[in-house]
Amino acid sequence: MNARSWPNHFLGAFSLAGEQRERVRAIAEAVEGRLGYGTVFFDEWFEHCLGGDDADLKLQNIYNRQCSLAVWCVSKEYGGKPWTRAEHAAIRARVMKARAASDQRERNRVLPIRVGDGNVEGLLFNTIAPDVRTRSVDQAAELIVERFYLVEPAHRPARAAAPVGPHWPAAPPSLSWPMADHSGACEAFADLLTAAARRRYLPIRGETETGKSHITRQMLANALAMPDIACGRFDFKGTTGVDIEVTAFVQELGIPLPAPAPRMDVRLGQILHELKQRAHPTLLIFDTFEMAGETADWIDKQLLPTLIRADWMRVVIAGQKVPDSAGAVWIRVARPTLQLVPPPTEEWFRYGRQHRSGLTRDEVETACRLASHKASLLAQLLGPA
Repeated sequence: MNARSWPNHFLGAFSLAGEQRERVRAIAEAVEGRLGYGTVFFDEWFEHCLGGDDADLKLQNIYNRQCSLAVWCVSKEYGGKPWTRAEHAAIRARVMKARAASDQRERNRVLPIRVGDGNVEGLLFNTIAPDVRTRSVDQAAELIVERFYLVEPAHRPARAAAPVGPHWPAAPPSLSWPMADHSGACEAFADLLTAAARRRYLPIRGETETGKSHITRQMLANALAMPDIACGRFDFKGTTGVDIEVTAFVQELGIPLPAPAPRMDVRLGQILHELKQRAHPTLLIFDTFEMAGETADWIDKQLLPTLIRADWMRVVIAGQKVPDSAGAVWIRVARPTLQLVPPPTEEWFRYGRQHRSGLTRDEVETACRLASHKASLLAQLLGPA
């Protein structure tokens, strides 16, 4: 469960019975991915706010007044529980008021969808409740989002016109790559930076001291040299100084700092929302992913699915482990995981000779032995003086 900050108003709110929780959660996540992080009410995301002896009143207020669109998940289980009965009473009250409204949008602010067999008291025979059991999660989410745009048309994104302004280059750029070997990472990164790249996520996995952080820093340095590309590097190892890390992350993204929040996934969600509003060519680099903690869930369920439609964004994730694409909705935009291995001594010799013409193989072998082949130490010993 990823807790969200409580907003003043929700764009959408799901009312459901627990028996359909898994299916509805997936749909709610997909809707949230389209409307913005923290804009959709799904009860388990807000348990920390609902707790107390007045939870029923809080829920009724959400479905009756505090959401733009109330999504009522119909099933026989829904009609037989005290909590869903309380939620449904608020929804029925909203429907009753809407019938007398002159604004058609008010009549569209409640959407029943069928998630299970059986009916609920108050569901009339002429009420159409689209059956989302026969649809994919994306299709169900699209249905709900299109209904939302009927009641809040100002939120509908403008249709993209012919590309203007900054764009990704047509051909792979020439990169500066002052490191031993890892040419595979260099080639994959260069391809990632092209306009035609369909694989927009590059995962890089390697054990400690295989050069992952050095590679991600070189990637950032190359992106900074491309004037049309917004870019940022976030190292989860640095989240002990979270304010400094977030400030460094956004400084070349061209967006404002996110509002302070107790959870990192909330702050990153705010950053992603700002980036979506602009849709400018953007590269996001995440290092030391194995230390992402709860933010790993946000990356898997929020960030990477965004790449399916956001052809303006590229993502690199490096770590001893990286998000697994097997069975993920974003698998088709992910490159195969690049597995790093420590460069052999011969590669360190080639690297060192670029900076010290008199360097011998014996000296490099001694350096490799003393540094236990740790890439960070060898880069310092054999790199530029």
